[in-house]
Amino acid sequence: MRAGIAYGSGRKRRGMQSSRIRRMRESQSGERGLFQQAYDEIRRRILSGELRPSSVLSEHQLAASLQLSRTPVREAIKRLEQEGLVQSLPNRGTFVTELSAHDILEIYQIRERLESLAARIAAEHMTPDEVRALEQEIALTQASIAEGCITDAFAADIRFHKLIIAVTQNERLSTVLATFDDQMYRVRALLTQSSERLQTSFDQHRAIVERIQAHDGPGAERVMEEHLRLTCEWAMRLTLPVRPRAQD
Repeated sequence: MRAGIAYGSGRKRRGMQSSRIRRMRESQSGERGLFQQAYDEIRRRILSGELRPSSVLSEHQLAASLQLSRTPVREAIKRLEQEGLVQSLPNRGTFVTELSAHDILEIYQIRERLESLAARIAAEHMTPDEVRALEQEIALTQASIAEGCITDAFAADIRFHKLIIAVTQNERLSTVLATFDDQMYRVRALLTQSSERLQTSFDQHRAIVERIQAHDGPGAERVMEEHLRLTCEWAMRLTLPVRPRAQD
């Protein structure tokens, strides 16, 4: 009889312990979920340009706008700081990291070489269906420009470049270029200030596709390199301070 009681008590204790462990895991899972929610949204605002470079990040204001407590927001900011999107300065606060002209130059120096190579490979291997997919993105870009939907136009621009990179089937090339995705989103957020640049980019994309359709590898490489060089110069001008005109 005692043995039965002991056995029942032990089973009950194990059940209680199991319930506590489950509640702890659920609590931890909930905390991770809130952290991820805060991280994803703050990161999106930075990459989209909604939170501009050098703007102040207030834990209190972000927590209020996200309808979260300050703890997951604080942890999200720490992770974004590790990734270089956020910077904390002693006695000054926390800011969105600036994107300098030098940063843009470094990014495009690599993109010019690698994406130009990707365009050359694409011209040699791209199928008619893949070419039609590029043409569809160009058409979407043009329609978005005409309608004044700048965000949609730049989304089509991103897909255009990624389609060309994917065609290479070169995993190492794709991996290296993917490391610049966050920085490139920030550069594109700068470029959304100019519809003129969008139209120029559209014309250059059309020239790239024409070279790819003709299976002209060197030509596609040359046009892509020129396209990225001009984009780099445009973005750098947007980040440099405007100098006042000299008085006559």
